Amino acid sequence: MSDKEQTNGGLDAFFEAARAQAPAPSPDLLARVLADADATRQAHSTVGLVHVHTPAPRPGIAARLYRLLGGWPAMAGLATAALTGIWIGTALPEGLLGPDDATYLVDITPEMTFDLAGGEF
Repeated sequence: MSDKEQTNGGLDAFFEAARAQAPAPSPDLLARVLADADATRQAHSTVGLVHVHTPAPRPGIAARLYRLLGGWPAMAGLATAALTGIWIGTALPEGLLGPDDATYLVDITPEMTFDLAGGEF
């Protein structure tokens, strides 16, 4: 059913009257709007000056990588995982190595000595 087919219980006369009368703003409102527009125009008017819009500088590679990875929560997780990996890689827990497993380890830097088997090399 469309709006015209529905009966509004005697309200049709009021709806027609409302449609016929166009709402007009009060003269006070119009005066305030025009005064505000004039003040804004005068504040922004520049004589002889040219406004040049300079684009914002592009963020650097570190800022783009930071946003790409997900911000500080993701960066904190990555830093924690990296530090944990370094710690586990350098300080091998004794529970992971048996007494004979230390012979299979390879020294990458011979000047650094690690006492993994409990004796001296």
